[in-house]
Amino acid sequence: QLYRRLSEVLGLNDETMVLSVFIGKIITNLKYWGRCEPITSKTLQLLNDLSIGYPLQKRCWWLGFNPSLAFHLQSEHFSFLGINNQSNLTDMRCRTTFYTALGRLLMVDLG
Repeated sequence: QLYRRLSEVLGLNDETMVLSVFIGKIITNLKYWGRCEPITSKTLQLLNDLSIGYPLQKRCWWLGFNPSLAFHLQSEHFSFLGINNQSNLTDMRCRTTFYTALGRLLMVDLG
């Protein structure tokens, strides 16, 4: 149903195109809404869900999402990655989810 609706609304006809939109939206949400906990948490949960299935992990690589580059991101890219006096438990949970998902994506065997 999701793919059918996305096809109708956005003209996306295959899983690769849908995944590409999801990855773009994840990056945009984390970059611009990093201080909005409800959006950040849901976005990171989507990233986490995408990192669990092997077929999706492999497609992320083929779409050019390189998690090893993402490990070099700092708080100026995604605000929840910053550690300062204003960091809270929510930021720590977000960092944990983010790095867990990236770790899974790094472990993909492409061979």
